[in-house]
Amino acid sequence: MTSNVRGKLRLLTSAAAGVAAYIGLLADARPSLAETQISVYGGANSNFSSRGTLVSGATVDSRDFDWEGKPFQMPPYWGATITHWWNRGASWGLAIDYEHTKAYADVDFASDPVYRHLEFTDGNNLLFLNLMYRFNPVLDGKLTPFVGIGAGIAIPHVEVKLKNGAPDTWEYQFAGGAGQVLAGLEYNLNESWSVFAAGKLSYSHLATELEGGGHFKTHLWSPQIAIGLSYRFGN
Repeated sequence: MTSNVRGKLRLLTSAAAGVAAYIGLLADARPSLAETQISVYGGANSNFSSRGTLVSGATVDSRDFDWEGKPFQMPPYWGATITHWWNRGASWGLAIDYEHTKAYADVDFASDPVYRHLEFTDGNNLLFLNLMYRFNPVLDGKLTPFVGIGAGIAIPHVEVKLKNGAPDTWEYQFAGGAGQVLAGLEYNLNESWSVFAAGKLSYSHLATELEGGGHFKTHLWSPQIAIGLSYRFGN
């Protein structure tokens, strides 16, 4: 078994263990106080510059890249979250959060000596298990501040085309670990529906493999603005 396969199995095992722990916590929660919230959101993401390292046959390249987010181009930036709160009001909770972010290398491919294409645009998909906390509501219970921190995995769509004759890489991969912090405000429309806005900062470690051998490695810090709609149910 190759080290890559072992690594992917470890990632899958860790993800499964996290989901199993989450389900166990749901089962142990007190039904009389529990609240579940399903959210969908859009917005925008960008990316900070990062160093990318390529090894492909005799081609070795290491440099800093600027990464564009282009959140409003297809496929757009979006995400979905399911959160379990142990009680209504100010409380702790756990959330499973999926983010579809993107990263386009800002490179003049016509003149670049190495790359014909370099993107994570369908996208840099991030899956997190977040620990959440929401504060006491204000404005007659309408407005609730919240914060969160989480860890997870990065599953990017790796799009790398080189000028050295190597096969194109165009596939989803388990690329490495990820983490995020977030803070936002939720406005309750009624007992079930609310809208929210949040600022998020995600980190993803991308250690990707290339067709024909070799790898491309980088890490991405992605600030985001998320605006969405939530539905709550429970006692």
